[in-house]
Amino acid sequence: MGIRFFEDFVVGQTENYGTATLDEAEIIRFAAHYDPQPMHLDASSAQAKMTGGLIASGWHTASLNMRLMADGFLLAAKSGMGSPGVSAVEWRAPVRPGDRLSGRFEVLGKRASTSKPDRGFVSFRFLLANQNGVDVFSQENLIMFLRRDSSEPVPPPEGLDIPPRTPETLSFPDRPSPPMARVGEMEPGLTLRLGEMEFTPEAIIAFARDFDPQEFHLSEEAGRASHFGGLSASGWHIASGWMRTICGYWASETRSGNFVPKLGPSPGFRDLRWIKPVLAGDRLTYGSKLIEARRSASRPGWGIASHRNFALNQRGELVFAFTGTVLWEAVP
Repeated sequence: MGIRFFEDFVVGQTENYGTATLDEAEIIRFAAHYDPQPMHLDASSAQAKMTGGLIASGWHTASLNMRLMADGFLLAAKSGMGSPGVSAVEWRAPVRPGDRLSGRFEVLGKRASTSKPDRGFVSFRFLLANQNGVDVFSQENLIMFLRRDSSEPVPPPEGLDIPPRTPETLSFPDRPSPPMARVGEMEPGLTLRLGEMEFTPEAIIAFARDFDPQEFHLSEEAGRASHFGGLSASGWHIASGWMRTICGYWASETRSGNFVPKLGPSPGFRDLRWIKPVLAGDRLTYGSKLIEARRSASRPGWGIASHRNFALNQRGELVFAFTGTVLWEAVP
């Protein structure tokens, strides 16, 4: 497959982009570093028994999809410039040891940039199916590609509308984070400071080698030559870091004797934004702001909580955000 530019993607086009088989050791290794919940670590745990056995972290599945995308068409395209974010992800079915996942995409829309005519955005829907033909994962997002000839007139948009992003502000309150509570006890706007994570060159490159081996994630020189301006962390490394810090926060609250609510599964997330590059040496502080919490009509004792999860760098700049929804213990 040769170099592919913005113009080479056609609305309605579908294409397969690779397969991969997950084994138990890989699932446990990822979970131990980024998502150390029992259902991802120990097949004999109570959580794993509730889910029918050991299952992969959803962030592992998303990162593996990134690897298949890279190997399947992004690295060969040589004109990919990264992604500004993800419209929606659905974790549709559990991914288990031994599952063989196959990827396919559909092109939903295209929009050339009017402010930077050397590039354009292509909107994709990505699907991963297991060996039984069951779709286990879906993702819709934009990817930037160079145009073949930026001197040509900017073509009109095609297919699905791709609206421009609006600015967003998120921050931490001056007072200490309040303890977590049940649905029915929390007010919208409650913001938790979850923890920090430093993105060293070694960590950035190690994650990229496993899941996102694009040049600007592997080499300082290549990163400086790109629009990122330096060795930059994969977006899925940044997202997995959020999961790592929230697991650490839960564990810390438990050790301190504070109340930690029971949580159920998350069906996915929406409106994920990679707002600014995270470069080698950056230190992110992750947080979570409650948007809405309501009782579940179909599950007694449970509620549905929606949060805007985010990260600020050491300069206080918002670099990453997404809206997640999860089953959350409610006041009886």
